[in-house]
Amino acid sequence: MVDLIPASLAALAVGAAPGWFWAGLLRAPADYAERAALSVAFSMALVPAVALVPTRLLGLGLTLPVVVASALVVFVAGLAARARFGAAKGDDEPVVPDPAIPLPTPALVPLAVALVLALGVLIGAAPGEAVAPAITGATVPTGGMVFVLALLVAASGVLYLIFGGRSEARTDEPAGSAPLLPAVPPGLRRLLLPAVLLLALARGYVGPVLHDWPFMRGVDHYSHAVMANRMMEVGRIEPYLIYPPGFHTMTASVSRLTGLDPLEIFPVLGPALLLLPALALYTLGVRLWGPCYGVAAAFFTVLLGGTYYYFNDAMYPNLVTSQFLLVMALASLVVTYRAPSVRSGLSLVILGSAVVLYHPVASMYLAVLLALVGVYFALPLIFRDRRRGLALTLSLALLGSLSVLYAWHTYDLGGEVSRLFGWGSGGTTGEAVGMAVNTQEVYTEGFLVGTMVSQPVAWLGLLGVFLLVVRAGRAGGMPVMLAHLTVFFWAAILFAGSRLSLAGFPQRFGRDLGVPLALLAALGLIAVLKSVGTRRSAPAVFAASLVVLLSVALVGAGAVQSLRWAGKPSVQMTMTPAIAEAGAWLEDHNEGGNIMVSPHTNQVPSRMMLAMGDYSALQSFEYGQILRPRDLPPTGPEPLMDVLRTVVNPTGGQAPGTLEEYDVRYVVLYKNMPDRQTADYWRRFEANPGPYPPVFENRDVLIVSAR
Repeated sequence: MVDLIPASLAALAVGAAPGWFWAGLLRAPADYAERAALSVAFSMALVPAVALVPTRLLGLGLTLPVVVASALVVFVAGLAARARFGAAKGDDEPVVPDPAIPLPTPALVPLAVALVLALGVLIGAAPGEAVAPAITGATVPTGGMVFVLALLVAASGVLYLIFGGRSEARTDEPAGSAPLLPAVPPGLRRLLLPAVLLLALARGYVGPVLHDWPFMRGVDHYSHAVMANRMMEVGRIEPYLIYPPGFHTMTASVSRLTGLDPLEIFPVLGPALLLLPALALYTLGVRLWGPCYGVAAAFFTVLLGGTYYYFNDAMYPNLVTSQFLLVMALASLVVTYRAPSVRSGLSLVILGSAVVLYHPVASMYLAVLLALVGVYFALPLIFRDRRRGLALTLSLALLGSLSVLYAWHTYDLGGEVSRLFGWGSGGTTGEAVGMAVNTQEVYTEGFLVGTMVSQPVAWLGLLGVFLLVVRAGRAGGMPVMLAHLTVFFWAAILFAGSRLSLAGFPQRFGRDLGVPLALLAALGLIAVLKSVGTRRSAPAVFAASLVVLLSVALVGAGAVQSLRWAGKPSVQMTMTPAIAEAGAWLEDHNEGGNIMVSPHTNQVPSRMMLAMGDYSALQSFEYGQILRPRDLPPTGPEPLMDVLRTVVNPTGGQAPGTLEEYDVRYVVLYKNMPDRQTADYWRRFEANPGPYPPVFENRDVLIVSAR
């Protein structure tokens, strides 16, 4: 915890402060919360882009002078542009102020039944199934129950479509009545968002504080540490993995400023990343419908299992990109719909292209979504609303060009173009994409709805889809239709991807599906709450009150379940004090060359030792994984087979040549691991101390010299 202060200050210096003036220059934020979210987003977009220029041109690592200069360039450029051109003009009104229409009484009946069943499953009073109980300890609805619940909520939505515009939604409303949420005192309303953000922080820190420190839950942060170290040492990630450098450039920047290793940064700053989805959905909700909807959407991020899964598994770039930068880019797109200008267009370009700089799967989401926007919105708008159409078309064209520039080096696009035209053998990106197709299982319906999305978000979000359609058709105006259809496309793309193994990453689509549904759930929840004060007949009042109570109970139970999950020990903990001791020994004795690590149930054990010892090769995989090459590094399978042959037969004829070819200094052999079975490779080396003299040993690890 001593490292929390310097790490936080360094994160602010490179991840928040540089974008402060850009936020005021390119957008007119509605409040300080949106300004802070924009400042973080612009910092994360611009600082790595600037830092990569000298590292790419000069072939250098990310040094401290480069980090300081990059942050200063972004900050000073924003300050100068703000002084020269002034703050962005425009009001802070949403596209559709307060769009939720109270639900008519017929729509409340099937919704009440659905909420009763969903709450029963959540608390264990209705039929459910235990799927991955080690993760949440809760039951999820069966596939049949998911179908029934979806049918009931859809019936409520259809009845809303039929009766929502009729007299019941209006004549039952007493004259002069006020909506429920605006009646909340302004002072209390100002405290709601800070309370939600504190809840998000608590969700992130409570588990690590209670169970993890000095280590960190998750397995992917070892890979991120290796990639951040490579950025500091050589300014590129290859050949460790095919991965964009944005997140690891930011991590390396914090490491340079503080002197902390990446593995020391993640335990203190990783939990704070759970703030980002809440801030992003608040920003988008404010821009679409107003502050109350933004606060509600931010709160629903606390219920999202996919968001916490990313944190719990240390998939930090996924969290930062698909649940923050992408959402912030969509908020800029909504602003461009409403008030097209050079500034709103540049905001969209900077934030949208940053998605490509951080993660490939989120880039896939963005590419498909913006392709739909371009085909169905931008091109037709040129003939109907020339100013809006040209602004949108030019913004998308510039965004695409900058994205290609960012992706060119990471994904070897030149090689892929050569392969396409038959000019060469191409790069490794096409092979990597082909490896991913049809290799990941699709989540079951119950696990997707009950864990990754969470039931309150799923059912209120499904209701919100119907409200979105009704409001888009009745509110009128091109910006309203475009904004609402964009949100619908976003949710539809993620849902379709979550059900198709052809998408390559259906599980990641499923984890991210909760983000648009959280936004739509805010719309559904507020429509339900507003239904209470609009009834005159006793049956209508009873039905509305019952649905409100059930909705609040379901949301509250979901929040309790989410926080209980966060407070449990993580099943994604691979570290022990003995393994950490071996890693520290490796780092102290790192004099160059490579290490070889025994393979044990996926690639995590080898990457863990590489990260702790400050190496980047050799990775090790089990034979089954090599045959099913979804996660292989771009080096291909041969080095992995060499490792496997050596640890299986350390005295065989190939072993000495392999050790010499790869300049292997030490062979690291696991004896015990806390979360998986270990093979007995270590015994084969222990039995041959002549060629492999032991240099370190404790309860969990044996390290032998290979020189």
